[in-house]
Amino acid sequence: MSPSAPRPVRAPTLPIGRRAFALVTAAGLSTRYGGTKKEFEILDDITVLERAIEPFIEFCSGIVVTCPIGAKPEFEAFFTKSTLMPSLSRLNAGFAIVEGGAARQESVRLGLRALAALGCAPDIVLIHDGARPWISRELILKTLECAQARGASLPLIPLTETPKIVEGEYIHTHPARTHMMTAQTPQAFSFPEILAAHELALQEKYSATDDAMIWDHYVGPVFWVEGERQNRKITFKEDIMNGSELRTGIGYDIHPLVEGRPLLLAGVRIENRRGEAGYSDGDVLWHAIIDAALGAAALGDIGTHFPPDEPAWENADSTELARRALKMVKKQGWVIVNLDCTVVCETPKLSPYREQICASIAEILGLPSGAVSFKAKTKEGFDATGRGEAIEAQAAVLLVRR
Repeated sequence: MSPSAPRPVRAPTLPIGRRAFALVTAAGLSTRYGGTKKEFEILDDITVLERAIEPFIEFCSGIVVTCPIGAKPEFEAFFTKSTLMPSLSRLNAGFAIVEGGAARQESVRLGLRALAALGCAPDIVLIHDGARPWISRELILKTLECAQARGASLPLIPLTETPKIVEGEYIHTHPARTHMMTAQTPQAFSFPEILAAHELALQEKYSATDDAMIWDHYVGPVFWVEGERQNRKITFKEDIMNGSELRTGIGYDIHPLVEGRPLLLAGVRIENRRGEAGYSDGDVLWHAIIDAALGAAALGDIGTHFPPDEPAWENADSTELARRALKMVKKQGWVIVNLDCTVVCETPKLSPYREQICASIAEILGLPSGAVSFKAKTKEGFDATGRGEAIEAQAAVLLVRR
């Protein structure tokens, strides 16, 4: 809309020098993320939602968080235990959780009403996506100061891809990207006017893509500041990995081969006259994998958790030990991304068992088949393994913080 065109809502008197409040939206269902609530994923020791909220605390008198319909008890229980709660409870105007609606626009309107109940009046409101955890204090301050001076502000970044407008299966228009940018949050506004604009939009059934569009339609022009590339929004699973903490781990094990024992590799029984000697069932591959996963998560090694001098682990099923180790890793907020392993022995040939071994590992660790690699090698007659007296296994895993 033209900056000079009249609007239904009178623009605020500038500058706006009063308090700031934040509205953090987390009422979506994370459908494109896979159904898991993305705001509750772990990112560097705290959740995505906590990381998105934390930088606003020092700037705001009050904060409201929207949650999905019916999820308020869950959110209240979550924040009761949150490390942010002491700071949130000290906010002058308070902290509140409100259920959102079926669409983001409705959720924002309900959140704005909740802010009014906290006493937000002739103030600035910063509306931020709860799935943008990499927001910086510098960008918050820059957006806030622009809104105080201009009434409405949001961060923008230039397009890096060439945009196309499509119609059906054809490209309809090839717009120049010279004047096209993409919007981020927080979007900051004078509070009374953005609340009035949202209420008018409800009455008129006006649907907008974001809050800046509503302000532009009902109040006046929106000003912009330069955004930050790191201020990404998490929409798909791969988005969180781009900024997540990653860890690698290496595991190794060796066992003698003796008569009267089964030869087991990741729980798969291999036809052979000799098998691994060991205090447990001797599954050398599981032991290497367990060590790799525990090591990547800085949780010690297999002997730390399943010591060979304890009766509980005598002849233990190493597949069950792998399940237990995986639970320990997950409890620390880590998830295995992929695994590569190698078994070294002279005989028997292991290539016929490759698919079974990969399938067993994938099933127990909850990985897709494409995330598991298995290789078999020999030592060409060198050392005890080369003489057929022992079997070795090596494993490497990649963990991502969730």
